[in-house]
Amino acid sequence: MPTRSRIKPRNFLKHVTSALTDDWRTSTNFVSYQLAKETFSYRHPLGAKHGRGDKLRQISVRITDMCNLRCHSCGQWGDNGYLIGQSLKELKQREVPLETYKKLVDDLVEQNLSPLWYFWGGEPMLYPGIIELFHYIHDAGMPITIVSNVTNMAKYGEDLIETCQIIWLSIDGPNEEIHNTQRPGVSKKHDNFRDVKNALEALARVKREKEKFYPLIVPISCITAYNTDYVTDIYRLTNEHADMHIFYLTWWIDPHSAQEHTKDFERRFGFKPKTHYGWVGAWHDFDHSLILDRFKEMEEISDKTGRCAPIMMPKLTNTEDIREYYTNHKASFGYDQCVSIFMAMEIDSNGDVSLCRDYHDYIIGNIKTDTVESMWNNQKALKFRSSIATEGTMPVCRRCCGLMGY
Repeated sequence: MPTRSRIKPRNFLKHVTSALTDDWRTSTNFVSYQLAKETFSYRHPLGAKHGRGDKLRQISVRITDMCNLRCHSCGQWGDNGYLIGQSLKELKQREVPLETYKKLVDDLVEQNLSPLWYFWGGEPMLYPGIIELFHYIHDAGMPITIVSNVTNMAKYGEDLIETCQIIWLSIDGPNEEIHNTQRPGVSKKHDNFRDVKNALEALARVKREKEKFYPLIVPISCITAYNTDYVTDIYRLTNEHADMHIFYLTWWIDPHSAQEHTKDFERRFGFKPKTHYGWVGAWHDFDHSLILDRFKEMEEISDKTGRCAPIMMPKLTNTEDIREYYTNHKASFGYDQCVSIFMAMEIDSNGDVSLCRDYHDYIIGNIKTDTVESMWNNQKALKFRSSIATEGTMPVCRRCCGLMGY
């Protein structure tokens, strides 16, 4: 049976009553979503080779290309990012207008669909009108999650606590020096670590004042050579304010696998992809054996405080597997079946729709001109899903959060 990413039930069981009381609709939505993933292989015993999508359960929106940081591990604006050198003016001009997103919400309501919305970027809080859009989606009864570098989050804390169900905050260091080195600003004067601390405190305070279970406040940290020695300190920083803390072992691809992917993709679909080259990097120049020890330390702190469960993603249980993760891109650790392409629709900043979270090379339509119904199971969508289900995942998938973190 293919491996699935999941959070231990014990991290939620003691909060079940609070979650259901605060927002039963969101809680049942999350449970049904997870059940759909867990039962996928049973519901599709032949492997879903037909390529037809399941019920649409997630709308992922990379709402803008704009970002005020240049994080080293980012595939967009990082060291090898695929957006480097492009005109900021042109990228801004191609963004989808707010009213188009509202029409998409209305389209989903008419089809009696209530997917989870997942907003990212760029930096999603830099999109004009995002708070207005959140209220519009919230009023339509759909859950919202956002992953952000925390820009403007302290300022709009009330709105975010009111409308969101999960707030993911990117944190890669326990202090200004380490965090800002990993996540430098476009302006050298920008102090993102200060913004992180302010956002954590503001969001937690508003949540306490409103006595709400949702949104879950969940920091995300990418473990790399920059911060391996300090991940426990990062966790100590967030333990008081967060509900859980996700530690990604970092999505990456090496040059050989990137070339391998280009050939495989072109053979399947007739053209060469480009976006995956933004994630090329070398992630093996540090002591991987430290990671498991750090997780044990964090779990001890969580057990002692009764707060903020640390989550490794993907979950690996021994040092050799962790070393293999960072040094052998071919290793998949049982993550060999992608189900996100059957449940999630991915929208790029210009409205292009694909089925793959990080790699928007294969386009099945555009929300400016096409409806959800006309795209979800059109010929392009069927071809893409059928290829993955029949021939297996592609080289780029081995470290994709759509495969290992979905």
